[in-house]
Amino acid sequence: MTTIAARAGHSIDALFGGKPPVAIRFWDGSTHGDGPALELRSPIAARYLLWSPGELGLARAYVSGHLRFDGDLTQTLRQVRAAPAFRPRPRDLLALIRLPGVLGPRPAAPAAEVRLRGRSHTRGRDRAAIAHHYDLSNAFYQLILDDSMAYSCAVFEPGDDLERAQRRKLDRICDHLRLRPGMRILDVGCGWGSLALHAARERGVAVVGVTLSAAQRQFALDRAEGLPVEIRSQDYRDLSDGPYDAICSIEMGEHVGRAGYPGYAAALHGLLRPGGRALIQQMSRDRRPGGGPFIERYIAPDMHMRPLERTTAMLAAAGFAVESTDALGHHYARTVQAWQERLHAHLREARALIGAERTRVWQLYLAGGMLAFEQGRMDVHQIVLRRGR
Repeated sequence: MTTIAARAGHSIDALFGGKPPVAIRFWDGSTHGDGPALELRSPIAARYLLWSPGELGLARAYVSGHLRFDGDLTQTLRQVRAAPAFRPRPRDLLALIRLPGVLGPRPAAPAAEVRLRGRSHTRGRDRAAIAHHYDLSNAFYQLILDDSMAYSCAVFEPGDDLERAQRRKLDRICDHLRLRPGMRILDVGCGWGSLALHAARERGVAVVGVTLSAAQRQFALDRAEGLPVEIRSQDYRDLSDGPYDAICSIEMGEHVGRAGYPGYAAALHGLLRPGGRALIQQMSRDRRPGGGPFIERYIAPDMHMRPLERTTAMLAAAGFAVESTDALGHHYARTVQAWQERLHAHLREARALIGAERTRVWQLYLAGGMLAFEQGRMDVHQIVLRRGR
């Protein structure tokens, strides 16, 4: 009896422009190629890939459990990305469609895939998008983040563990903002309160933090007891109680969208006192601005990243003077690696908290994210701003 690998091998080589960068193992146990294995556990895996060739089909097959990576997920993805461009020709796809069980209707998207309604970046849709990711489970995030619950790029020095590197990042932000006792600070997209609590405790400032996540707000409120910290469930577009002495927004600007960014920049400028300083920490992407098919369907719907120069131009147009920009992408690769290690050490607890499917979303998210920063396809910058007098 002819194996599936024997029937499909020539077409797979044609799709990759040569031998595949990893071994392809099929549902009958046969294998084509060498190296770490990408295992198609059922014909549905091939159907996902054929209906949505590229990143989205791969993600759907993996998240649904029909595709599995044998060995280290990050290393396997690294090898797949190093292959020549995937260029399917109709005759090669037709050969794969003829494999037993592959021909059939489009398979349903996994349950973990986001399903939002309405026009992008309305207040209601933004709140739903934030809830999809950030209201997942505070207990889950405690498994992978450091004790401060900082969910953003850390800044490492030799010998730092994740907790020390995150504290270094928080101190660095406070230094850039020149925080002094008695100042009133705004933290837009405050998350679980890591920066708000740190600034209040260590620098003696009063902080207003805003988030759209109900779970984040409650967690931050519980930790803020006794500190001059106010945590609000509020959209940045509804803030009107400025001026503030300083403003920070850490990895939140990616969520406001392409069309909304000028308004976001103008809102921050209007809330800052003349002469005040602001710091935005934000991810950038030079090629294919946006978020990418996997990120937009599973992690951060309606997310938009762009080249740094476009972001600073919009901030300048809003009236800010851009004092400095500092690239931290190499630090983000190390940050995500630390999160990966923590998730791997707590896989059983993670599955109990968020389910097997969403745990696979996170495994793929962290592996892909680490590679994106490691390979320079994404970066993150601290942008220090000043409002003129």
